[in-house]
Amino acid sequence: EFRMSDFAKLLGNLKSTAKKASSTSPKNSTNEKKRERDSGASGSKLSSSSSSSSSSKRRKLVSRDDFKLPHDAKQLRVNLSFLGIGAQKSGTSWLHQMLSLHEDLSLPKQKEIHFWDWNRRKGLRWYSDQFSPKEGGVGRNTQMFGEITPCYAVLDEEKVCEIKYLFPNLKVIFIARDLVDRAWSALLMELRNSILGLDAGVFAKRNDESICPRELQRIERDSNPDRYDDQYFMDRLMHSTHSSRSNYAKSLRSWLKYFSKEQILILDYNDLSKKPRDLLHGVCAHLDIKSDVYCEIPDSAISERVNAAAGKTRHSIRTSLRTKM
Repeated sequence: EFRMSDFAKLLGNLKSTAKKASSTSPKNSTNEKKRERDSGASGSKLSSSSSSSSSSKRRKLVSRDDFKLPHDAKQLRVNLSFLGIGAQKSGTSWLHQMLSLHEDLSLPKQKEIHFWDWNRRKGLRWYSDQFSPKEGGVGRNTQMFGEITPCYAVLDEEKVCEIKYLFPNLKVIFIARDLVDRAWSALLMELRNSILGLDAGVFAKRNDESICPRELQRIERDSNPDRYDDQYFMDRLMHSTHSSRSNYAKSLRSWLKYFSKEQILILDYNDLSKKPRDLLHGVCAHLDIKSDVYCEIPDSAISERVNAAAGKTRHSIRTSLRTKM
């Protein structure tokens, strides 16, 4: 039986999983060459040549006949170069901030646009409007655009397929954190948000500076995890909000059906604190851009926590709960 505490073994197997999934991904050499020439909505359709029953199911998602051009494809005005897809509570805010410092990269000011999961109905024109070239930087035609929304890791396959269809050369970035620590951080955030009156499973943020001292004291008291038993947290873990985000293998398999292993970079969350510069150099190599800018940033700035857990007190997971998870 798999347990969250088996993370080290899982992380060690992710690259081999990527290799296997990539070898069975639907490919077509002619279409691949066409996708390299095309950009945006003019990218070619995906197809599969496998005759197995499982591959047949995949063909229904990716064949040229079955996957139709999005109705708003002509409204697309940005050629996306990279996406940060997760994991949630795994340093993606820090990565967003660091990548925003690179002169060749342009990210929206707001992290987590949630276009492909929550806001697809707003259309590709709205999505394109979220990106703009940096002042004094290279132009829109040469600057690399991308965004980070950690919920994208759990997108359904139809959405992943659409992203591949529109941006065939997209680079994907995924930060893998210890499953127990990631889940615990998400549970604490959810608990605090529930005290703020948000629905379970909704991850929104509220600035503590806007809360009066007395109310803030109440929130700190009621969101203290010591007030809740282990079963409360174990029950919350059963919610799809948490269970889906803790299944790294399933999430990555969905992306690896459409993107090659060379297009997906899997990072270890521990490197954010142990060797953040090396991690950023690895990201730059993945995106095929220079990484000189990260050699000039002071250690204090590059190691600064971004969007750390709200509240004055950091609560470590108790031993009894960690064992159960």
